[in-house]
Amino acid sequence: MAVEKNRQWKVVRTIELNSSAEKVWNTVGGFYTLHLWHPDIKKAEIGKDQVLNPEIRRILTFPGQLTTTEQLVFMDNQNFYYGYKWHAGAWGEKIKNYHSEIRVIEIEVDKKCMVQWTGHFFYTSDALSQFYENGLTSLLKRFK
Repeated sequence: MAVEKNRQWKVVRTIELNSSAEKVWNTVGGFYTLHLWHPDIKKAEIGKDQVLNPEIRRILTFPGQLTTTEQLVFMDNQNFYYGYKWHAGAWGEKIKNYHSEIRVIEIEVDKKCMVQWTGHFFYTSDALSQFYENGLTSLLKRFK
């Protein structure tokens, strides 16, 4: 039986929304509010050790799965994007070196924007496209 080898992946998913970039950023730009707009995430919370830890981390709960902890790498509210990486949890033990960015780009001032979600990781197959698409589809429904 052949064992599949991990390979490097870059997944980029985008969606255009009929809303201002600022309004969309107010929904997607909160590091701890991913569960409020992404249907695959049951809960996002701050870890109990956060006050002792200088890194900003969120603990995500997915239905029927163990929790995953992600760490904020940078936040740029003025330009509507942030980056984060996997920190702890079973998912990241399999999907190696995961890091990601969410960005909102103004297309037409106060009328139209694009959300771009990019992820980089090593794994045997695409572990993110469906997850990103589920989140972006949820935003499309919210910002009709």
